[in-house]
Amino acid sequence: MAAKQAFVVAAPLLLIASMYGAFRYLTAQLGFPAGYLVAFGLYWVGWCVIVPSAILGARGVLNLVTAPGMPFATLGATTHVLLWWPLAFPFAFSFVPRVGSTRFTVLIASATLGIVTGVTEEILWRGLYVTLFPNRSWLNTIYPSIAFGVWHLCPLAALPSRYPGGALSFVAYSIALGFSYALCARRAASIRWCVVSHSIHDALGLGALAYASWLT
Repeated sequence: MAAKQAFVVAAPLLLIASMYGAFRYLTAQLGFPAGYLVAFGLYWVGWCVIVPSAILGARGVLNLVTAPGMPFATLGATTHVLLWWPLAFPFAFSFVPRVGSTRFTVLIASATLGIVTGVTEEILWRGLYVTLFPNRSWLNTIYPSIAFGVWHLCPLAALPSRYPGGALSFVAYSIALGFSYALCARRAASIRWCVVSHSIHDALGLGALAYASWLT
């Protein structure tokens, strides 16, 4: 277990270094959006599924998503605020301004991407760290939340942020989001509700607009 914990502590540094290079290289070689999507595929499958499965086992990863934890109705007001406040931002700044001019295929693709990202990222950034470091706030909440925010510099290297403040504000927002979801995972003893919120959050962000040339 100590060796696994040591690897998981080092993993964000390896992830950020490798994925930054992957987004830059693959986008340059395959063009946009093909290289961008391939890089995300490597991240989802390699870092968010294979690495947690190697550490926890396939059953352990499945349990992260299926474990009931605390019932939704008993989460408490503070936990609900932490869980749902992030939805206001993509709803107000992405979904509402663009939904009227966005094709149905893009909306469906955005929902699909939201689910894929919500499930896989919560397995890695919340489930893995809360499981391996249950009683160490620095390693189950603070450290992975900071790393989760910084990781977003990797896709931003291929597709810069369209929101005010650019990469800096995007990373700061992602750190806050990760911190909220980590606290929720600890309070609820499960990542189930974090997966739901994260999936809705990313769907509202209309991420498939990056692939609109394929979908329209």
